[in-house]
Amino acid sequence: MKRHIYLVFLALILLCALLFSLGAALVFHNTVQNGEAAESFAGIFASVLPAALIVTALLLIAAVFAARWLSGKIVGKVEEIDFENVGASLYDELLPYVKKIFRQKRKIAEHLAALEKRAETIEAVAGNMKEGLIIIDKGGAVLSANRSVLDIFHESGMAGKNILHICRETEFRQEIKRCLAGESVEMRFELGDRIYSVFFSPVYSEGEINGALIIFFDATEKHQAEKQRREFSANVSHELKTPLTTVSALSEMLETGMAKEEDVKEFAAKISEETKRLINIIDDIIRLSEFDEGRVGKENSSFDLADLAASVISGLREQAREKNVRLSLSGVKPKISANKRMIEELLYNLIENGIKYNRNGGQVMVALSEENGFCRIVVADNGIGIAKEHHSRVFERFYRVDGSRSKKTGGTGLGLSIVKHIAELHGGRVELESIEDEGTAVTCYLAKSGL
Repeated sequence: MKRHIYLVFLALILLCALLFSLGAALVFHNTVQNGEAAESFAGIFASVLPAALIVTALLLIAAVFAARWLSGKIVGKVEEIDFENVGASLYDELLPYVKKIFRQKRKIAEHLAALEKRAETIEAVAGNMKEGLIIIDKGGAVLSANRSVLDIFHESGMAGKNILHICRETEFRQEIKRCLAGESVEMRFELGDRIYSVFFSPVYSEGEINGALIIFFDATEKHQAEKQRREFSANVSHELKTPLTTVSALSEMLETGMAKEEDVKEFAAKISEETKRLINIIDDIIRLSEFDEGRVGKENSSFDLADLAASVISGLREQAREKNVRLSLSGVKPKISANKRMIEELLYNLIENGIKYNRNGGQVMVALSEENGFCRIVVADNGIGIAKEHHSRVFERFYRVDGSRSKKTGGTGLGLSIVKHIAELHGGRVELESIEDEGTAVTCYLAKSGL
C-alpha cells in the first residue's frame, strides 16, 4: 500500500511539472509568433502565471479527490481488521501493530476474566457468610454489604450510604472513627434482642488507610450460655450450701454433745433428709451435665408407654395419699422405642411435680395418645398453677416460681429442665399451659422411633 501512495504522488508531481512546462512553452511560442520579444524572465513568468494558477487549482482538486480515495481505502482496511483472525486482508505495514494490539487485548481479556472470577468468588463467599460484612471507604461510604448484615439492620441496600447514617449508636460511631484513624478495634453491639461482637479492621493501600472492614458475629447464644453458666454456678453453690450447712451444724451438735438425748433421733432424721436432698441435687446436676456434653447413651428398647406410666404412678401413690391427691391414667397404650430409664424419669418428674404443687383433695391426670408419629403425654393437675410471667422460664435450670414453697417441697429446680432435655433428645418437645390458682398441664411429644 505504501508503494501505491508513493507512485500516485510521484505521478501528480510529474504531471504538475509537465503542465507547467507546456504552459510556459505555449506562452513563449505565442509571443515569438506575434513578433514580441521577451524582454526579461519576469515578463515571461508574469505571462505564464495565470496558466500556472489554473493548473495548480486543477491539481489541488485532483489531489483532494485522490486523498479522499486513498484515505477511504486505508480506513476501510483498518475498519475491516479482525482481531480474532490477525493477518486476514491486512496491509503488511499494519500487521506488527495489529499483532501487538491483539496480544495486549488477549492479556487484558485474561486479566478481566481473572478479576471477574475473583470478584464472583469473593461475592459468593461474602454472600454465604453467616457473619455480617461491610466494606467502607475512608469517607465512611458503604462500598459493599452482604445479605447477613442487611438482615441485621433490616435494610434492603446499603451501597453508597454513609455507615454513620445507617447506625447512629454513639459507641459504634466512635469505633468507626478510631478504625479509620488506623486502629483495629472490637466492641459488643446490641441490636434488638441480639448481641453481636463487632470487629473493625482498617484497610491500607500503598501505606495509606483506604477504608475499613466491619464484621458482625452473632454472639447472642454465647452470651446467653455464659450468663446461664454464671447463674448455674451461683445456683449450684447456693443449693449445695444450704443442706450442707444444716448437716454440718447438726453433726457438730451431735459430736459435741450439745444435742439432748431426745433430740438425737430427730437430728439424725434431719441429717438423713438433707443428705438425700444433696444426693438428688448432685444426681440431677450430673444428668444435666451428661445432656450438655452429649454423653447420654442410646440405650433404646421397645416398650408399652402406658405400662411404664402405670408403674410410675404406682410408685408415687403413697406420696399422693399423704397430700390427699388422686392419680389417674387414661388414653391409648402406645408402643415406643426409646431410652426407658429416661422416659421413666420424665414421667416421674412431671407426676411428682403435679403432686407437690397441688392442693389438698386435688388430682393429677395422665393422658396418653398418638399423634402424627409422636407419642403424646399430658400430665395435668388442678393445683396452684403458674402465673403467666413465669411460663417462659419454668424450664430453666434452678428456676423456681416460689422459692420458699420449693424448699418446703424439697424441689431442686432442675426437674423440668431435665424433662425438656429428655423430650428433645427423643426428637420431641415440651409445651406448658397453666393458669394461676387453677392448674397446670404439661404436654410432652416423643418421637415413636426414639433417639
